[in-house]
Amino acid sequence: MKWTVTKISDLPLKTCLVGSLMFFGLCAGPAASTWAADFIFTGGHIYTADTTAPTAEALVVDDDTIVFVGSKEEAMTYRKPSTRVIDTEGKMVMPGFHDAHLHTFMGGRSLLGCDLAEAPDLQAIETILSSCLEKRQQQWLVAEGLNLGLFGQSGPELGWLNSVTNSVPMLLRASDGHSVSANTPGLELAQISNETEDPPAGIIERDESGAPSGTFRESAMYLLERHVPTMTEQDRLKTMRAAIAAMNQFGITSAFDAWVSAADVSAYRALDADNQLNLRIRAALAYGHGDLFTTDTAAVYESHLKDREALSTDRFTLGAVKLFIDGVLEGETAVLLTPYLNKPGYLGELTYPQDELNQMVSDLVENDVQVYTHALGDGGVRAILDAFEQAKQVHGSKDLRHHVSHMQLIHPDDHGRFAELDVAANFQALWALPDEWIINLNLPVVGLDRVHRMYPIASIVESGATIVGGSDWNVSSLNPLDAIEVAILRQDWLANDTLTTEELTQLDVLNRAERVDLDTMLKAYTINAAWSMHQEAVTGSLTPGKRADIVILSEDLFAIPPQRISTVQVEQTFIDGKRVYSN
Repeated sequence: MKWTVTKISDLPLKTCLVGSLMFFGLCAGPAASTWAADFIFTGGHIYTADTTAPTAEALVVDDDTIVFVGSKEEAMTYRKPSTRVIDTEGKMVMPGFHDAHLHTFMGGRSLLGCDLAEAPDLQAIETILSSCLEKRQQQWLVAEGLNLGLFGQSGPELGWLNSVTNSVPMLLRASDGHSVSANTPGLELAQISNETEDPPAGIIERDESGAPSGTFRESAMYLLERHVPTMTEQDRLKTMRAAIAAMNQFGITSAFDAWVSAADVSAYRALDADNQLNLRIRAALAYGHGDLFTTDTAAVYESHLKDREALSTDRFTLGAVKLFIDGVLEGETAVLLTPYLNKPGYLGELTYPQDELNQMVSDLVENDVQVYTHALGDGGVRAILDAFEQAKQVHGSKDLRHHVSHMQLIHPDDHGRFAELDVAANFQALWALPDEWIINLNLPVVGLDRVHRMYPIASIVESGATIVGGSDWNVSSLNPLDAIEVAILRQDWLANDTLTTEELTQLDVLNRAERVDLDTMLKAYTINAAWSMHQEAVTGSLTPGKRADIVILSEDLFAIPPQRISTVQVEQTFIDGKRVYSN
């Protein structure tokens, strides 16, 4: 019998569909139906993320399941005439990436809309906006991904905004997701004047006369957002399909959507029903008790929370509730334990008073709901840890796996509490470098000592806590390898690949002591994140019995300098043994 051995570089994009499994090969008439739905990966570095067997020579997949991980010799005993033996030619095979914090709809919206994320300076922003202005198909000019680091502490101001256009209402969404800016026509359409008051948990930036200067932070964003036309159901589906395709391109097979509305839930369910949800989604429902951070009514929120199991599907799980504890440092809305330098005595304000926050968390825990939170300042982090601790005292230990996301500042006294409370520390490691946000916006208001304490990833790991990796896309790059490189080097991932080792050491580092190693970060994006999503029994490692969620990288990450990690490409992405992306 002649066996088939296929090099990864030779794999055709054309595929055959047998049952629910897509597998490689040429589909030649009736013969295709006789092929077994299984294949063997060999010839490269197989990284399993399984501590009992960290690496392997070969991997065997049958249907949608991993059936063997181990030696090439033993793997070949699974070989049948129909088996595809895939030689990965020295490349790296690993579990699919799990992004534990992203925003699918907003990410897709940035892909299909006017995106400013790659603009390096004001001139580039103005050029992009001018082009988008000519192409717009609605009343508003709306753009995503504005870099606040290019502006002063108060953000974009009316003079500059009106210079872009003073005839069309314009809304610019900041890349951090916590502010928007609008020109005069936009303010007029939204009926915003000098008399408009700051809403609860929101800030309207003002000029010296007290008039709105163009930038709106936190809940104040919705004074403008509610006037921007909403998408149709079909447009939302198109937007989310684009986002899912982008995730697959970067090897993401599971994601935690950190803030979903009823419209998002409907879209996910529709996509799964149509076999277009090419990854596993766990979603956090936007908190809806009169909170300006969500457009759903309290009744809709309560209904979705009550029916969360019934609303879940094979690949979509409505499993958590999202709470905003504080804001962001660049808007001076993050809550600190010691005051902002430019505002004596000012610590920021919690979105909810501590007593109210404690009760909210306790109610959710009582109903076995995973609590997923945004907390950025050390005061905000402590507030939610206190709430988790109180809920544990009242309701006992429950296997809910709560999240605290972002954590730009964590007081050292709180490092050990994540492990004590069994709370996942959800870091966006890409931010752990001294960029223009930290240097131009954060440093002046918190000082050098606190800057050197930012994103204490290594300290949290050493405390015994579980760290998980997330992008916060569309706030920053979706590519997990970008964040992994920064976590290892704490330096600029965009410049590193062009520098020699000697030059690299001269770059500014954001607290060298908080660097972590490659294995730590790979686990943060695989088995750790799978655990935080309650998926570890199904995926997250290349372990026999788990689903075949697999990524093939163009190079072995362990064989290259760390400053080249972000240049490595995803060549193939599989979920349930089905190839959903090929480079």
